[in-house]
Amino acid sequence: MLVASLAALIFIPAVLAQSNYNLTGLLQVLNASNLHQLVNATARLNSTSTGKYVLTELSQGNSTIFAPTDIAFSSADPAILNNQSALADLVSYHIIPANFVNQTKTYPNLPIGRTLLNASNLVTLEGNQSQVLIWSKSNNGSFFVTNRGSNVTVVNTTTYEDTAILTVDRVLTPPPDTTTIMKNPSCNLTSLANFLQSTNVKGTSLLNRLSSAHGITLFAPNNAGLQLAQSSLASLSKNTTALQNVVNNHFINATSYYSTEISNQTTFVSAAGQNYSFFANSTGEFVSVGGSNEVRVLKKNVLMSNGVIHIVSGVMFDTNANPALASTAYASATSIAAHTTDIGPIAFTPSTSGETVKTGASNWKLMSLRGYL
Repeated sequence: MLVASLAALIFIPAVLAQSNYNLTGLLQVLNASNLHQLVNATARLNSTSTGKYVLTELSQGNSTIFAPTDIAFSSADPAILNNQSALADLVSYHIIPANFVNQTKTYPNLPIGRTLLNASNLVTLEGNQSQVLIWSKSNNGSFFVTNRGSNVTVVNTTTYEDTAILTVDRVLTPPPDTTTIMKNPSCNLTSLANFLQSTNVKGTSLLNRLSSAHGITLFAPNNAGLQLAQSSLASLSKNTTALQNVVNNHFINATSYYSTEISNQTTFVSAAGQNYSFFANSTGEFVSVGGSNEVRVLKKNVLMSNGVIHIVSGVMFDTNANPALASTAYASATSIAAHTTDIGPIAFTPSTSGETVKTGASNWKLMSLRGYL
């Protein structure tokens, strides 16, 4: 199997010629780790632009590869494995162009890093950023990846030069769109999906508006929480402006804020122009917006193709809006997204160059709403 893979490297563009040794050596290590299906998939990447991009990144080293076992690959969708473009997209979601595995702390700390997946049909994040991947480490030192609501076990770890190779027992699937997530019964958001789908503003359902946003952080009430707020929401049925404000106060426009970026010292503005407040105590972690009631954060970092959901225990009932502040916040978020470079675990710290760089920061451990799934 390795012979066929190495033969395919002959056709790698000349731009990679000086780095072919690294790529060849990497394939040898993957093959020695019995990751034959991944080796074969890698050898097929050269036929698409995305595949060539992945090969270029791998040849630079300093990457993290979440490598599915042969058994895991054999259970993947044949339609994807037999489609060169889809295969390249799938492989790209298993690679992070940085190696900060050694910085991984034990659960509930969650390193969040950007992968190479940036296909427009699968990812619509702010600033055309790539999709993220989340992993952690158990108390016994074993790694696991969180993917589509469940943990994927890392069954082996090895390295090649400065690239980390974490063998996983399942193929990782890119996050689906907002509607798919909300209508999945296991997410406990079907009531919210139905409510948003049936609520129209200017001829478009609120669910469609959320689904079409590029970059969004949604604080989504679960089924029980929405049920408790039914009478209050029904009272606004003839006041669409107030109802829309309530909905807009549950999400942040143009930015995906993961749990590692949220703390009791951060100030975020809702799509309605109201400030969020976060705090934690011995009973849990909570969020409110404007003058609303506080709700408990039940589940964090539910990844979507266009952002992230944090599931909360109820509706934050605030009908107020500040359009000017909302507009300013949106413009600022759009500008920041266009000039942001992710080089490590995602969390905001200012750079000295004036560019916003997302990287790790030690003080997040003390004040962050640390992630869990």
